[in-house]
This record gives sequence, C-alpha cells and structure tokens, in this order.
Amino acid sequence: MWYEILPSAFIITAALGLPGWGLYHIHNLYLGNHYRRSLDDRWDRMLYQRDTRLVNDAYTVLGLENLPDK
Repeated sequence: MWYEILPSAFIITAALGLPGWGLYHIHNLYLGNHYRRSLDDRWDRMLYQRDTRLVNDAYTVLGLENLPDK
C-alpha cells in the first residue's frame, strides 16, 4: 500500500535535512551567531576584514553613524 513508503521517506528527509539544521546550530556555538559569510571571493574577504577592523564584529550591522571619524 501507499503507506509502506513512509519510513523510507522519513529516513531520506532526515538524511538530507539534518546536516543543514545541524550547521545552523554549530555556527551559533562556534561563531556566536547563526549565519556564516561566504569568503570564496577576494572581495568578500576584504569586506569581512574591513568590518572586523572597524567594529570588531563582522556580523553586527552598523550604520555610518557608528563608524569612527578620522
């Protein structure tokens, strides 16, 4: 019958969904937030380093009023 496929469907769904769900929480434990920036491109790495240098946290969204005047 049609319900005989349900155990297999649940196993496949769990095998595909658990890694993404787990990474969401591992990033929270390791990075202190649930998000990860992609540092594949040189431009993205430069922006990450700039944000870290200016506000000591690359994941905090700050406006221009919070940047130091030099």
